[in-house]
Amino acid sequence: MPTDGPWPPKAHAPAYAAYRDWDAWYAGDADRLRQVYANRGSYGASLPPSQRRFPGQAAGGVIGRFSRWLWGNPPSTTARDTRLHVPIAADLAVIGANLLFSEPPKISATDTAVMQRIEKLVEDGFTRTLLHAKEASAVLGDVYLTPVIDQDVAPKQAIVAVHHADAAIPVIRWGKLVEVTFWSELERDNNRVVRWLEHHDVDRSNPAKPVGRITYAVFEGSITDLGRRVDLKGFDATRHLADLVDSAGVQPTGIDRLDVVRFPNRGPQRLWRSDANLKHLGRSDFDSNEPIFDQIDEVWTSWLRDIRLAKGRLTVPESYLQSHGPGQGASFDAEREVYSAVNALPQDMTGGGITLSQFAIRHVEHKATIDALMEVATRHAGYSQQTMGEEGDTPMTATEAQARERLSFTTRASDGQIWRPSIAEYVEVHLAIEAAAFAGPAPVRPDVELADSVTESPETVARTAQLLTAAMAASTETLVRMVHPDWDDTQVAKEVAAIQGATAATPEESLGGLAGNTPPGEPPPAAEGEEAAAAEGEPPVEE
Repeated sequence: MPTDGPWPPKAHAPAYAAYRDWDAWYAGDADRLRQVYANRGSYGASLPPSQRRFPGQAAGGVIGRFSRWLWGNPPSTTARDTRLHVPIAADLAVIGANLLFSEPPKISATDTAVMQRIEKLVEDGFTRTLLHAKEASAVLGDVYLTPVIDQDVAPKQAIVAVHHADAAIPVIRWGKLVEVTFWSELERDNNRVVRWLEHHDVDRSNPAKPVGRITYAVFEGSITDLGRRVDLKGFDATRHLADLVDSAGVQPTGIDRLDVVRFPNRGPQRLWRSDANLKHLGRSDFDSNEPIFDQIDEVWTSWLRDIRLAKGRLTVPESYLQSHGPGQGASFDAEREVYSAVNALPQDMTGGGITLSQFAIRHVEHKATIDALMEVATRHAGYSQQTMGEEGDTPMTATEAQARERLSFTTRASDGQIWRPSIAEYVEVHLAIEAAAFAGPAPVRPDVELADSVTESPETVARTAQLLTAAMAASTETLVRMVHPDWDDTQVAKEVAAIQGATAATPEESLGGLAGNTPPGEPPPAAEGEEAAAAEGEPPVEE
């Protein structure tokens, strides 16, 4: 458990600075983007916007670079801020999650009791939790899952708790999570901040019997410092923990391993690859994409500015204005349809009518620029431009979709190599916690199979099965599983038996005796000459 000191810890400060930026892009809130980039550095952070100055725009380094961005510029003090945001960052996070978990993964085990617990876990929304966790992991680079026992919320079962990377201080050794501290804010009042910390680790003082444990603590400090440790009973959110821990705030988990599983987005790390404390963290899809996001917003803002400036303007003679009286000014009604004749000579009216000013909107140039920037951002995140829906909604086969979106499916396959073993590890830990708390079945590591994100049409699958049958390259069971991938072993076995029973029958039996109206299993009726010959005991006469 950390003690009094800077928060977040100094070793993790670079990661938390990046988390703040990525979270702002993911949230898509213009006010948050302005706050993150315009207040970069300590200068001017405590001043109101009208009094801030931004000398960093002329400087070098990180502060100078961010100050020259669209969202790093100071807001105007004389006109409204017209900067707009395109939520491309949030779209990328959603796409990554949908590609991997648009269809739930198949989690199976040979033990019947274990399989029942897994089915219960899935029914309670585990696959939906994985979808949300993958989206958070795409934004921040890491996400953590841990089972929680709370009898008041879910009796006789564990709850899946998700912790985001910007609320975790992990210790990772050789790519493996050794211990981790999760934290959250309970109260914030000006510079006073109360934080709740829970530290997960394994006590190995007795190597023959390691003990997993959770240490809970509440600290009262400031925005930048953790502060002093206070009593758990002083806050509603932590009061229930006081009865579960010992005098040191420790609660055993009941298992001999860490009760937390880390789900990294992907790797290797680029930002902190030489930092011993951060080099094992997962890589965000937003890594190095921030300037592209900023340029997209700048082009979008310019496009909408063109539309705003291109509003039709009318220039009218002063005599067309309607006076509102002395000192009240005059106005022109653009909706008025009929005007009285002006008492003036025709030559005096030359150039004195209503003039329309209508500026062009550079929509083609703006759209082409945004499309090019989006393609760069999408490709840098590991996805194809077609995945963003840029090619329209024309129907295509799964083979065509995978050919056009090869980069996206390659990224999905690499993500699956990371998430498949992590899902299996978490399910095993979840079962172990339930076995320790409720005497459930002995935990085993299940098999995890990720579903295809693109499904072939029934016609394509049937054609493939027909070709495999003609080439005698697949068994009946393989073909049935190909056509019905969602069936279990029992359903597949019944279908195989039915198919084999149908193919073993003669053509007449398969047709149900339609040729001679003979029920299956009975011989066909004899001809009239054959019946007479059979009655007299003579062979039939050949005609």
